[in-house]
Amino acid sequence: MTGRGRTKSRARIVSDVCLRKAGGRPEAHAGRQFRAGEWVRSVTLIKNDGMYPHKDIGEPLVYPGDTGTVQQSWRFLGDVYYTVEFVAHAVFVIMRGREMESVAERLDLTA
Repeated sequence: MTGRGRTKSRARIVSDVCLRKAGGRPEAHAGRQFRAGEWVRSVTLIKNDGMYPHKDIGEPLVYPGDTGTVQQSWRFLGDVYYTVEFVAHAVFVIMRGREMESVAERLDLTA
């Protein structure tokens, strides 16, 4: 309580990983999991944010439509991240599931 008998206001933090994105809509690939060795295609432009050595900040690393291989996956603060190798550009990048799609799904090789 403060000096005049009023309670201090407290901020409430509400966290829902699937609804955290812009517009409050769930991600299109929220339930999609990729396995190590799976071929994926980038659906977004991935630029260097300063963490990739020997490249300028803002320089594109991966273009939409480029294919790569998932090397590993892990969770951090409720999100799933993937290390993806793009051999054509000789880069390893960290991506989220919403930034890529399975090549097998796109070509319908699962049937």
